[in-house]
Amino acid sequence: MIICFEGASAVGKTTLSRSLSAQFDIIAEANQLFTRTGQEERMWYFHKQVERYQMACQSTLPVILDCDVFQPLWYNWIYDYPKEFPSRVETHQFYREQVEQGQIAFPDLYIIFYTTNKQLRQRKQKDATRTRRNFEKHLQLIEPQKRYFQYLKSIGIAVEFIDYQDFDTTKTRVSNIIASQEASIRTPLEDFQKITAWLDSN
Repeated sequence: MIICFEGASAVGKTTLSRSLSAQFDIIAEANQLFTRTGQEERMWYFHKQVERYQMACQSTLPVILDCDVFQPLWYNWIYDYPKEFPSRVETHQFYREQVEQGQIAFPDLYIIFYTTNKQLRQRKQKDATRTRRNFEKHLQLIEPQKRYFQYLKSIGIAVEFIDYQDFDTTKTRVSNIIASQEASIRTPLEDFQKITAWLDSN
């Protein structure tokens, strides 16, 4: 099973995923997992998401992805495809080809964490290990990100939303959700086509 933890910066995804490392193979987000040299080609970050998914497929344990392998799909949409990022056409074409070739697919379960902006700011201040560039900018993605994952849930992709309050309660709830999750057979390309059509109209 491949599970993805998503949510706002500083919500607690990484801390929680690390606490589950005895039972799961944890695959860090791309910027933590791979080193940039400054000479990366335009689609480097996209290719690294595919690598992360391939790592998940090769694992002998259930996997937790710390951040979505399809993140560029919704992140670039939320910020209206900034000029320094690949365009909508480039983004959709890249992922379509990878999905068609079976190189990437949607996780078996998304768990989306949320809390108040006040809590997020407090958690950011307490975490001296991360600089969290563009933290305030990333607070703006919370609502559109929620809409995106609500749409995924509406088409049958397994998505659970969790109010991340205290750590122990959240960990217990996550463990229970994962334990009760049943695998389902889906058609990744059909899901992808629905999602990109929704992105184009929203």
